[in-house]
Amino acid sequence: MKARTLIVDDEPLARVRMRSLLEKYSEDLEIIDEAGSGAQAISKINELTPDVVFLDIQMPDMDAFEVLKNVDEDVMPLIVFTTAYENFALRAYEENTVDYLLKPVDPERLEATMEKLRKRLPDIEATNQMPADFSWEKFRSLMAMGDQYLQRIQVKIGDRILLVNVDEIIRFHSEEKYTTVYTPTNQYIIDTPLVDLEKKLDPRQFVRVHRAHLVAIDYIAEIRKSDMSRLNVVLRDKDRTQILVSRNFVKSVRNL
Repeated sequence: MKARTLIVDDEPLARVRMRSLLEKYSEDLEIIDEAGSGAQAISKINELTPDVVFLDIQMPDMDAFEVLKNVDEDVMPLIVFTTAYENFALRAYEENTVDYLLKPVDPERLEATMEKLRKRLPDIEATNQMPADFSWEKFRSLMAMGDQYLQRIQVKIGDRILLVNVDEIIRFHSEEKYTTVYTPTNQYIIDTPLVDLEKKLDPRQFVRVHRAHLVAIDYIAEIRKSDMSRLNVVLRDKDRTQILVSRNFVKSVRNL
C-alpha cells in the first residue's frame, strides 16, 4: 500500500519541484494534496490524515513547529522537514522527524530520505490491514469477568447514586474533565478519567480505540476501512456509531 503524502510549502515553485522529485517514488508514495501555509497544513493533516508530510519549516503565518503543536496526536504523520536554512536542523531532529532536507533538495539526498521512510512505512501499512484470521471467537470462549474488575459504575444524579452494570455499557467517551457513559437507553456523565476507567475494567470486555473512546467489545459489530485507509469500528447501537481507530490503538483492535 502506498503512503499517502502531503506536500507543504508556501512557495508554489517549491511545491512543484518537490512533487516532481517524488514522482520517481510513485510506487512508495501517493501525493494526495498540497498546502501553501501553516494553517492549511494543520487543516489538511487533521482532515486527510496523511501518512507522510514533507513540511517546509519557515512559512509566513507560522513555522512548522507551530503546525505540529496543532495537529491531533492521533493522526500525527511521519515528518520530513524541508528548509533553506541549516540553523533549524537541531530543533527539527528534536521533533523526532524522519529526516531534514535542505532546499533546493538534492535528488541523491532525497534517496537517502526515502530509505529512512521505507524502514518505517511498513509499520503504517501493517497497522491499517485487517488480519486474515480476524475473529471474535476467542472472546466468546473467555471466562466471565474476574472479581478484580469493576462490575458497576456509580453515577451521581442529584442526591442519588445510580448503579450502572458494566454489562449494559456500550462505550465511554471522554471530553475534557468528564466522561460520558453510553448504554442502549441512556447517557450518563461521570468525572472519572478514561485512563482510570481503562485500568479498572476487564480488558477482555473493553478495548481502547482512541484516546477519547473506550468501547465494549461485544458491542462492536464490525471493523471497516475508511476511504482514507484508516480503520473504524461500527457499534451495535441504534445509531450504528462509527469511531475512528487512532494509530496508537490499531494494534489492540487488530488483535481482538
